[in-house]
Amino acid sequence: MSGEAVILIVGASGAVGLPAIRHLVKRGATIRALTSSENSAARLKSLGVAQTVLGDYRNDADVRRAVAGVDTVFHVPPRFTEDEAAIGLRVVAAARAAGVGYFVFSSAFHAQMRAMDHHWAKLLVEEAVIESGMEFAILQPAMFMQNIRVEWPAIRDRGVYPRPYSPARKMRLIDTEDLGEAAALVLTEPRFHGGTYELAGPDSLTHAEMAALISELSGRTVTAVKRDIEEWTGWAKANGWPPWSIEAYRKMCAHYDAHGYPGGNPVVLGTILGRAPGTYRAFLQRFLAEQK
Repeated sequence: MSGEAVILIVGASGAVGLPAIRHLVKRGATIRALTSSENSAARLKSLGVAQTVLGDYRNDADVRRAVAGVDTVFHVPPRFTEDEAAIGLRVVAAARAAGVGYFVFSSAFHAQMRAMDHHWAKLLVEEAVIESGMEFAILQPAMFMQNIRVEWPAIRDRGVYPRPYSPARKMRLIDTEDLGEAAALVLTEPRFHGGTYELAGPDSLTHAEMAALISELSGRTVTAVKRDIEEWTGWAKANGWPPWSIEAYRKMCAHYDAHGYPGGNPVVLGTILGRAPGTYRAFLQRFLAEQK
């Protein structure tokens, strides 16, 4: 392709896309984003995105417009979405047809877990990426440390850290700032082409252990509790979650309740970053400082 190299991000406004954009901008990359609204486009441009394409990743024509003329595609799928695999396959097919040279897919830690529908959907997209004929890389990040933001009001106001599964199961964690930096490196340095990268930080903690660290660093007692899944389901229905998404989330919680999110180590992430990945303690110190 001629002209300035352009990286398209599909799924730019979420927990993976935003930190990736920050680190890509630091590296001087030219970024295009497929986005669904003018407000989102304005926000992305304020972060340094050079080009925005208004459209829908469920629309073939919109996806074709977005991939036209780009060198690299970074696809970050929507979370707990019934047609996640179809969206991913659409983006892969459009990129291949447009002659995109390099495709990076943000998958999930242990995508092969069939009991979790949203993991299995990612595995189907991984398969399509590998078979596409494009140069590719696949990122498989662990549980985001930043997920605490969902429960933060309960932690702050009531001193409880509620999750709909056992607080005694170990969960492998990653700071999304490290994930964003790793994604930017994988997207911009050819030495990372062809890899499937399991990305995890150094900590595997139970939610009880996370709560103990929050207590230590905040100076107030926080207790991890198992939220009743039926109570969560009622909340999800009241907040407009579709039935498929509710069931997928319930399956995830049942799997976590039985197994946690085991395995992983920081070797791959540290190798990509060229430094030790961040700890949960360091993340909490930063997060708590931001709440003041």
